[in-house]
Amino acid sequence: MPLTYLITGCTHINDLIDATGHATIAQLGGTIYTVNGIKTYCDDLVFVTTAGPDFGDFFGAYYAANQLSSAGVYHVLPRTQYNFLSYQPDGRWREYSKYGADFGAQWGAAALIQSAHVLPFASTQTRGIYLESSVTEPIWQDLATIRAAAPHAKIMWEVAGWDIDDPALHDAIAACINQVDIYSINLPESMAYFGTNTEAESLAAIVALGKPCLFRVGTNGAYMVQSGQAYFAPSYDLAHSVDPTGCGNCATGAALYGYAEGLHPLRTVVLANLAAALNARQYGPYPLYTAALRAELLHRADSEFTRLTKENSHVS
Repeated sequence: MPLTYLITGCTHINDLIDATGHATIAQLGGTIYTVNGIKTYCDDLVFVTTAGPDFGDFFGAYYAANQLSSAGVYHVLPRTQYNFLSYQPDGRWREYSKYGADFGAQWGAAALIQSAHVLPFASTQTRGIYLESSVTEPIWQDLATIRAAAPHAKIMWEVAGWDIDDPALHDAIAACINQVDIYSINLPESMAYFGTNTEAESLAAIVALGKPCLFRVGTNGAYMVQSGQAYFAPSYDLAHSVDPTGCGNCATGAALYGYAEGLHPLRTVVLANLAAALNARQYGPYPLYTAALRAELLHRADSEFTRLTKENSHVS
């Protein structure tokens, strides 16, 4: 089944707990947000994930409404992962299982994405592959096999915050960044990883590293760093924002699309921020993607690209 974009990662149901302690329960979560980042602009995709037999109870209606294929869902768990996602005042978060620590200890390894899950969907037609995997996961050992199966694909990694929190994994993170074509990191993570103190210092470190990067700086917006330059676009529609959960994943998915399609870096980051703005309008992922919505967003992206290009004479 040759497909243009392959998104790999976890599937969760989330009880969201904000910094004040307010809870919003049973929201679709995990890498479905990255799916939506690409789905905003492209339908030719599959989500490679692991779940339990109850996956359809939670995700079935959403998949049907948005015409998503369930071919990549591997039912290898006794039930789909269900987590508490608790936000801290600085915007960072921690996540833990609603089913208790024993569930993760028993089934955590089975939930990890393996190359065998990805390879049936990889082909010479694949343009982009997204990885949401810790540096300790086995998929990195088989990345060469995936590349061989999809030789034209751009591989993107969203660096895991829990990896960055472990100083012992610093070198492993660097090795994984070196293996992919493009990565993404947010501002607090960048400060922890690069040892920087400001947005400007982190941006300089990312530019110096030389690897294309979507650098997300919260409600301020994001940078697309590519070919030694940083292209900035602001966040959009903040007045309509309800919940930031998944906005980073969503923006990262859209950035993979823009990068793999060979778009101008500024246009890529505009598309990423527009996709994230949709995601923030409600709890859970955006409910319904349509051709009319896509046309509207692409038209808006054209206008924003023109505006930002005129405001920044260095953009070329």
